[in-house]
Amino acid sequence: MPRGFSLTELAVSLTVAALLLAVGLPRLADVLDWVAADSAARDVTTALAVARAAAVMRGTRTRVTIAGDTLRIDRWEGAGWRAYQRWPGPITQGVTLEVSNPEVVFGPTGMGWGASNTRVVLRRGSHTETITTSRLGRVKRW
Repeated sequence: MPRGFSLTELAVSLTVAALLLAVGLPRLADVLDWVAADSAARDVTTALAVARAAAVMRGTRTRVTIAGDTLRIDRWEGAGWRAYQRWPGPITQGVTLEVSNPEVVFGPTGMGWGASNTRVVLRRGSHTETITTSRLGRVKRW
């Protein structure tokens, strides 16, 4: 009774594995694009929600600065802006960023302060995520 596999059986197994890999890789790349864009969109919406909640909780203005390399939240403290929270930006996940207004400010009531209507578009590969904020401070993800 022979042990192991013959050379023919190994060659057939490797050929089948190579075919499955060739079919699966393009789909895997699309899934990875979706995961990265989704994660970056969650980071941006989280930053906006934390800033709005901090503005209401502290009774002061907070601002979110949306940049490719960082998401920053700052609080207004009489003489100027003071750092509150930081996140890595979408570029760290390979996601490109387009933003109409890179600085969103929330007032003490949670409403937008000044020019607060903002549209954020995050892209990676064929996947796109769009986030909008309104003057009322509402954040919507498309």
